[in-house]
Amino acid sequence: MKKNKKNIYVSLCCIELIIIFLFTFNIFTKKIKINEIESKENNYVFNNIFEMKSSDLKVRDIVKTEGYYSKGDGGGAVYIIEDYNYYLNTWLPVDCRKVSYKFNRLGTDKLLMDTPVDEHGNHTLENGLVACLYDKENIKAEQYGAIGDGNFDNSEVFIHLFAHMKKGAIEFKKDAVYLIGQRNIENIDDIYSENGLDNPYRAYMTGRGASMSKPIMANIDGVNIIGNNSILKIKENDWCNSSSVTDMGLLNLMGVIRNLKIDGIIFDNNGLTMDETHTLSNHGIFYKSGNRTGEDELPYKDVEFEFSNIEITNCEFRNGGTSADVNDCGGDGILIIEPPALSYNINIHDNKFINWGRWAFAIDLGGNGERIDELKFNNNICIQDDKNSNTSEKYRGLGWVDFESKKCFSNLEIKNNYVNGLNGFAINGAGEVTENVIILGNTIIRPDRNYKSAYPYMFNFYGVQIKDLIFEENDICKGTNRFGYTSNNITIKNNKLRESIQIYGLYGDIIVEKNSMENKGCIISIESLDIPTYISKEERIYCNFKFINNNGGIKGKIFDEDNPGKYSYIDITIDNNKMNYMNFEAWDDNDFTFNPKQVSENIDSFSCRGARFTNSTSYNYRNIPKGGGKYNEGDIIINDSDKILMCTKTGYVPMQGAFKLAESDVKFISNLSVKKGQYIYNDSYLYIACNDGTLGNKLSHSEGSKLCGDVYMLKLAELAKFQ
Repeated sequence: MKKNKKNIYVSLCCIELIIIFLFTFNIFTKKIKINEIESKENNYVFNNIFEMKSSDLKVRDIVKTEGYYSKGDGGGAVYIIEDYNYYLNTWLPVDCRKVSYKFNRLGTDKLLMDTPVDEHGNHTLENGLVACLYDKENIKAEQYGAIGDGNFDNSEVFIHLFAHMKKGAIEFKKDAVYLIGQRNIENIDDIYSENGLDNPYRAYMTGRGASMSKPIMANIDGVNIIGNNSILKIKENDWCNSSSVTDMGLLNLMGVIRNLKIDGIIFDNNGLTMDETHTLSNHGIFYKSGNRTGEDELPYKDVEFEFSNIEITNCEFRNGGTSADVNDCGGDGILIIEPPALSYNINIHDNKFINWGRWAFAIDLGGNGERIDELKFNNNICIQDDKNSNTSEKYRGLGWVDFESKKCFSNLEIKNNYVNGLNGFAINGAGEVTENVIILGNTIIRPDRNYKSAYPYMFNFYGVQIKDLIFEENDICKGTNRFGYTSNNITIKNNKLRESIQIYGLYGDIIVEKNSMENKGCIISIESLDIPTYISKEERIYCNFKFINNNGGIKGKIFDEDNPGKYSYIDITIDNNKMNYMNFEAWDDNDFTFNPKQVSENIDSFSCRGARFTNSTSYNYRNIPKGGGKYNEGDIIINDSDKILMCTKTGYVPMQGAFKLAESDVKFISNLSVKKGQYIYNDSYLYIACNDGTLGNKLSHSEGSKLCGDVYMLKLAELAKFQ
């Protein structure tokens, strides 16, 4: 047995040595290959591409240029000389081997032909051979003829560069400014004269669809775009000048996008130079899936669209707002249209968004409840300044973040962002569960400006069933807050608020702790009590609701007069808060207690009906005890220095309300018109109206719900007696 173990150990060691040898040999042979190229280059070194093109080179020659237009301009590269067949069928990616040249007779699809030599990164020599970039996975923009001087139009350059890059790196020159304008027919090769302004690669790469005249990167897996603080900039008032194209972004992503990193680029949408003559969809980064059909069979027709493992970092998206005086106008920093079902691990962090036109970040259109997993939008700075206005001096923008596509989310992070501008954040949610959401450490300021078409909300998750939400340590501006139409396991903690958070549905652990509201006003408003639709009747229904240690109050009704006891599964704790507002009703939790000392004595009224009060309350201006509490015999109801009011019989103490604070309990009188939910009391009992109507002449029943006039009145509690 020991011998067998020894043999196994020796075998494993041998395998490990073989792996190490193969790995080392691979690196060594790569170095030899590079050295061979360098050695061979000494015979074929040119100052620029023009010298190379005019030389009589042979197939398989390896040559080097020390510049593109001139020596030292950063466009130098190594090329391998091959024939056109090699360029078409080996060098080009499979989805770039055909290009469109005109519409078919029906005008429904583009006719395709074999791709000519691009003459930007690869070049036809005078002898007919083709100089192909030797290392097509490590490209500098200048090797395709890009010029980052802020004057040269790089549209044609980037059309070819971005189409060809499927795996590897594109590097831009440090601090360069690359202009991209409206594609100009004068700059397009004659062979594409009937193709209009459409990107010739689009139809074969991405299928049937609207024309796009801007660069497209599609069907990639493992691309790193290195910006080096360079700028991609739209030419002044020169974008989407033709109704025949639907240009969207400076960088357009389509089809399958896997393992993409974009680092250190400034996307300048240059929107304030644009007027009403433009389509005005000047986005920074844009994605849409595309189509898998066309005039010819497409190479990726059976591959599912995907948008996954995306990282966008250290970038700046600026000037998407336009001067055009229309509502929904201008560009987003990042826009994802109709995200595919395979969308996951999208990480947008440590960027700047300056003067966006609609949204800083948007996921719009399409969807049928599919799930996006692992989406992070963290550590971004988002600012709209005083320059971001249109010709009528109204400020641009719709909101901050918009997930309007009918998608749901898992593992969504919105952390440590600073926003000084439009603040709205919306999620459609498609009625599905959005779960494991962290919104933490964000500072959001909305300047008081005359906006053209801004949304009024802060958080509006309108089609969401929220589950496992952490909302902590945020400092947010005014605007309505809604995290879904059902709620399951929510923690709202250590936030600074200017407007209340609306909670729809109570299920699981709902913890609201250590938050502060401006003027200690209403922090939480409970709007409904619906159980999430995915909870079956067979499951144990429970809710642990805690509102503790807050500087602010709460509003809500946890009771159904048509079904007393329905919400007895909700355990309520409201403790150790400092409130200038309290308007609460809960009759199903028999253990519900409340210390009225949490509420400032300076406010005219508050209510916490249904709770047993554990401390004395205070009088209102008419010497009526505040709060609507229940007291036990012997409890002190009022403890003033000159007067003590003591409970002599256990029961409820009627209260008086005040405008915008709480409704009053009303003394019974015959023929009184009442509304559903209104509190009525006589000398012995407190009741609640179960419908609108008019009371009769007598209200005296001591149990259950009985008709009084045409109103069903439910008896809630005996009245207390005191002296």
